[in-house]
Amino acid sequence: MSKRKLAKNIGSMSVAVFISRILGLIRDIVMTNYFGTSSVADAFRIAFQIPNFLRRLFGEGALSAAFVPIYNDIGVKKGREYQIRFAINVLSLLTIFLVILCILGILLAPILVKIIAPGLDDVTQQLAIKLTRILFPYLFLIGLSSTLISILNSHDFFFVPGLSSAFLNIGMIGSLGIFVLINETTNIEEKIFYWSYGVLIGGILQTIINFPLLKKIGYKIKLNFNTQGKAIDTVWRRMIPGAIGIGVRQINLVADMILASLLASGSIAALGYGNRLMQLPMGIFGVAAGVAVLPLFSRYIAEKKWSALQDSMRFSAISLSFIMLPITAIIAGLGRDFIKILFMRGQFDAVSVEMTFKAFLFYSLGIIFYSLNRLVIPVFYANKDTKTPVKVSAVIVVVNIVLNVILMQFLQHAGLALATSLSAMIQFFILIRLLQKKAPQIAFPNIWSEIIKMTGLSILLFVALNYINQFYTDLDFWPNIIKSMLLSFAGIIFFVSGTVVLRVEYTREIRKKIWQKIIRK
Repeated sequence: MSKRKLAKNIGSMSVAVFISRILGLIRDIVMTNYFGTSSVADAFRIAFQIPNFLRRLFGEGALSAAFVPIYNDIGVKKGREYQIRFAINVLSLLTIFLVILCILGILLAPILVKIIAPGLDDVTQQLAIKLTRILFPYLFLIGLSSTLISILNSHDFFFVPGLSSAFLNIGMIGSLGIFVLINETTNIEEKIFYWSYGVLIGGILQTIINFPLLKKIGYKIKLNFNTQGKAIDTVWRRMIPGAIGIGVRQINLVADMILASLLASGSIAALGYGNRLMQLPMGIFGVAAGVAVLPLFSRYIAEKKWSALQDSMRFSAISLSFIMLPITAIIAGLGRDFIKILFMRGQFDAVSVEMTFKAFLFYSLGIIFYSLNRLVIPVFYANKDTKTPVKVSAVIVVVNIVLNVILMQFLQHAGLALATSLSAMIQFFILIRLLQKKAPQIAFPNIWSEIIKMTGLSILLFVALNYINQFYTDLDFWPNIIKSMLLSFAGIIFFVSGTVVLRVEYTREIRKKIWQKIIRK
């Protein structure tokens, strides 16, 4: 696959994820408007978190990471027909497993809620149990959908699968919107039930949207329960370390929550808002790149095309840096204004803005490393090594907790965000060191001269934005939007011009690709 094809795949995925993330932001604004920080909102978050935790085992890591390399390997060595039979077998076994898990989750909802949120009052706890029972079938839908998306990505379909989360947001916003239009005087408890039903509607949409493309590849809807076979055994064996790794990462989230609860009131909410905003650019580019490169890396490794693999890794890493480093500078310089524009209304006052900005800023310092980790980890997965990333994740959990305890003494909740960014940086350097040691033929390429150039430009960009912005504080809503847009646009022009002057590698290709998109439109 050429760099142009790789850029196209990452671009398609990025556009789709961008649409999904924007709808997700709208979903958050709608939820804040209707439910605020009430006990009803707490009940929903708890109920949604339970299937979401299990979803990560099947949707964003373990199963996909184990399945995709084997699926591509079979396609290269045995052909399409055998590849499809293998995938249908995995999907059939996954269907049975998810159905059983959903039934158990519905039955055990009271126990699960008490474990995750033992401090709830009786009324909120009962509401959380009811909502958990409504939401648990979403696990089946998203678990199945995520595997279908992995199949489509392996056949270079990225745009429609990348819209998956958009349909979840459409389902949630649409179901509540229709209900409110019909029943304007309903109470907040009734609204949260319809908000939850919207999750299921969105899950159904996420799943069925993939069927036409699967049919185009050659898939037919059928079940095949064959628990034997070397490939099937390998998938489940490799999935276990990935599932453990995801479980390990959840320890970090729990630790952050516990420590944040010891700080000033609002720290948990500020961290949540800041992390959510940081996830917007991270999801659009970093996650999209990680999804797009796994099938490609798997094929290169199966075919032993080491030179092509190195070239693709270098291109992807520099392209991500080209995007993420100026975004970090813009967030540092204008992030406070972005938060005011999005959230400063109702109960969200100036104190909330400042707390959220600090979290947003320190989380954003790690964007480049979160993104590069999304690029490096698929290399291990493509090389059929799911254990190494898990071991590294376990080490990073300890590192993150230690940094949390130290930094929160000086920076309060912002210290927790900074600890997360520093942990991501440490994780990246450990991963590339281990990659070089374990698989020298696919060691991470040297990109540091290009990174240094772009980092220098980003620092200059931040200094300029911060200096100019101090003359235009306390603007009203629309003037603030205009100012932020103009300064962001000017900052991007400055950064791109700087990369041309400094001759950053691949700059010409990236600019040409963007210009072609503008001309077509």
